[in-house]
Amino acid sequence: MTTEAQALPRPGGRELPALGGGLPLIGHAVPFFRDPVGFLLRAHSRRGEAVTFTLPGRRVASFCGPQANAVVLGLDETDVDRRVIYEPLLTPLVGRGVAFDVPTDVMVWQQSLLLPHLRRDALARCLPVMVDQVERYIAPWEGSGTFDLVKAMRDISARISAHCLIGPRFGRTTGRELPALLSRLEDSFYMSFVMGPRALVPRHRRADRARETLTRAIKEIAPDDRPEGADRSRFAELLRAAGPCGLSLDEDTAAALMLSWLFASAPVMAHAAWTGVLLLQHPQWLPVLRAEQESAFTDYPPATLAPLHRLERLGHCLLEAERLHPPVWLLPRLAVRDLCIRGYRVPRGYLVCASPGASHRRPDVFRDPEAFDPDRYLPGRAEHRAAPYALIGFGGGRHPCLGPAFAQQAIKVIWSVLLRSFDLELADPRVREVRASVFHPPRQPCTVRYRRRKR
Repeated sequence: MTTEAQALPRPGGRELPALGGGLPLIGHAVPFFRDPVGFLLRAHSRRGEAVTFTLPGRRVASFCGPQANAVVLGLDETDVDRRVIYEPLLTPLVGRGVAFDVPTDVMVWQQSLLLPHLRRDALARCLPVMVDQVERYIAPWEGSGTFDLVKAMRDISARISAHCLIGPRFGRTTGRELPALLSRLEDSFYMSFVMGPRALVPRHRRADRARETLTRAIKEIAPDDRPEGADRSRFAELLRAAGPCGLSLDEDTAAALMLSWLFASAPVMAHAAWTGVLLLQHPQWLPVLRAEQESAFTDYPPATLAPLHRLERLGHCLLEAERLHPPVWLLPRLAVRDLCIRGYRVPRGYLVCASPGASHRRPDVFRDPEAFDPDRYLPGRAEHRAAPYALIGFGGGRHPCLGPAFAQQAIKVIWSVLLRSFDLELADPRVREVRASVFHPPRQPCTVRYRRRKR
């Protein structure tokens, strides 16, 4: 437990500054869900790094800024509980026996089964697969035309995840329907977050059918779906794995675990889409990125990861997209005992939150925080390293995201292929985000005009 968070029978500290203006029963739910990041930004600008407000059935303690992020994300299971928040949201979507539906030691073991597919050698093997999937997707496009950026990023990222995390035959078989099925799971997740325990609403019924379809497809295809050069399928590897006290996975649990991998990769779509929107809203960066690619890719397609690692300017653009539109905009935990965080009393039962969406726009951390400025990550400036936990778009502390390297590689590949292949322009540079969503992607239609470039 971090030294700045104390868990005592009666912790000292100041009262949390309370936000006024809530309504009976629902508190601040209307402005919060209408514009959660804007709501938190306004709240913290008035009350400082800590503020409390009310949502239906819950008091919220929100913390903002690098120092507060470090404390909140460093709290352990004796201080806060993530399970009570995420288990009701995730288990109906991916199935029982995985993620937060199992004891902590089993969940840690299950997470470890994904790690071999996220190591550097595995990512290197994924590189030609990622390039091939983007090239195949754009191959039917004519010399010029339009496409919807959000749909394209959803389609491409889903196909990449299916091929790289499950297997090539699963990717080929489900490629066309997979994006829509994952979207139904995302919609249900958001509805459960807003409304609490699952109600009998159409979005949940559609999600149940999507889960059944995906689980059935994994069980039918994945057992014999060997990646090129592998001795056995990833599904077969899961069935052979030995966990705590000799624990093993049956076919249903292995399928649910693979489905959780697919769902966990869904934020790649929003991150890739916002990267593209921001680049096309600031076209002065396109020549810079193309020049960098000409220097990095002496051979194309790349045979190793080295050229991607040389794309530093594109990497800075990805970081800026993460800052302005983080894949996850809120990181909640439930206080299981009375706490003192950064000198503030947080009673047991409060929802304790760190907000990437608000923290990333603090003017005392990021100069001109509303501006798209990839130069802020250059050596000598490096605003994201001025303080630990300044940039938390992929979480951090005790429970960081397992797959940021996979996501960044996929997005670098997607935009490397698109920028090499096309001249691109937003039909309407005014792009808003979808707030009634888990990942806050750009609002559709998000139309891009393209014209093929001569290679």
